[in-house]
Amino acid sequence: MSTITIEKLVQGGRGLARQEGQVLLVRGVIPGETVSFESGAKRKGIQEATVREILKPSPDRVDAPCPVYEVCGGCQLQHVRYEAQLGYKREILAETLTRVGKLQVEVPPVVPSPNPYGYRSSVRFVVFRSKSGFTLGFHEEGSQVPVAAAGCLLVPEAMRNVIADVQERLARCGKLPVQVDSLEVRRSVAFGSALLSWRTGPAMRSQAEKLSALFQDVPNVVGQVVTAENRGRWVAGQDWIADRLDDLLFRITDGTFVQANWALTETLARTLVEWVAPSSGLRVLELYAGIGLLGLPLARRGALVTEVEANRWALADARHAAKTNHIGRCRFRHLKAEECLGATESGEYDAVLMGPPRAGLSPESLSGLLALNAERLFYLSYDPATLARDLGKLCAGGYRIVRLQAFDMFPQTSHIETLVELAR
Repeated sequence: MSTITIEKLVQGGRGLARQEGQVLLVRGVIPGETVSFESGAKRKGIQEATVREILKPSPDRVDAPCPVYEVCGGCQLQHVRYEAQLGYKREILAETLTRVGKLQVEVPPVVPSPNPYGYRSSVRFVVFRSKSGFTLGFHEEGSQVPVAAAGCLLVPEAMRNVIADVQERLARCGKLPVQVDSLEVRRSVAFGSALLSWRTGPAMRSQAEKLSALFQDVPNVVGQVVTAENRGRWVAGQDWIADRLDDLLFRITDGTFVQANWALTETLARTLVEWVAPSSGLRVLELYAGIGLLGLPLARRGALVTEVEANRWALADARHAAKTNHIGRCRFRHLKAEECLGATESGEYDAVLMGPPRAGLSPESLSGLLALNAERLFYLSYDPATLARDLGKLCAGGYRIVRLQAFDMFPQTSHIETLVELAR
């Protein structure tokens, strides 16, 4: 029987070990543990491995409460005590910044989520047919095989009640009016209302209406949106919910991206206000602005904020929030980040706030930022590796890192979100 001792956790949440010069990556382990294993697929010189038995468990090991944790690809760290998860994420971030970005940065403790479970205000399920009927679930890790998971523990109980009602109705359907691929459920933390967003194959209006009618009286659901593969979009009731971030009211339409951990997003927004210290006359450019969750609080406190967003639904929600909250010191641009930076002159802004997708900044955005020559940059990252890459290039282009703070937006998963301030 082959055994290994786990050295560390790496990005993605798997454990790294070495045996006879071979690097192994193992799911469901903790640094310091000794395990027996079976070898799996080999990719790019890295050997995948599966645990057979934990021979020497870590004191940080706990029993995962989710019944499908071993197969579902949604979570990677339920077997790790929550306080230890935060420490391992801090180590992964520090190691990635050094290895990828060649940066020596002091990484402070990760800001924890107020709730290690039950924190998600939005969740997307795949819809598939099982032996018991149509079912909500996720995919197995590394595959397209669906796993029933309507009772996901990352969702708060009130939201699970809505999902359970939808699941029960789905299971009773022998046939659906249209092929359904996925369902996103969003719930307002402040008001308790929910929105169902269905993604389907090709559909006609009559089919979309029949689908919506099956769930029209689910308690607390204020609207449904059916978006078909052939670009049709039909709305029953509202296509939005409202929520409150601190003292600001936001409309969230189905076609927009927002943070799923609403409580910790409030902490992030407050942290950003503290770091930026907005004042009258401070010119702020926000790229990838979304619905304005981070930029509008700055405008509320005196900064002149330009919100740039390529998603027209999100930009409309940002405009709506500015009007609803009587925020006048902002303007809006329906542009991609690269298009905006290409049309902006050096020195036009004092600070730039950006939250690019996991792929990080494009080469065009990086060169545009350096040409813009703003005094300060605030970078919100969803991926340590692309963050390290981009920080390395920004520092080589004349910026220095002032401070950095990670937030545990997604407990029980391997994701790490990080806010960084850079100065010219």
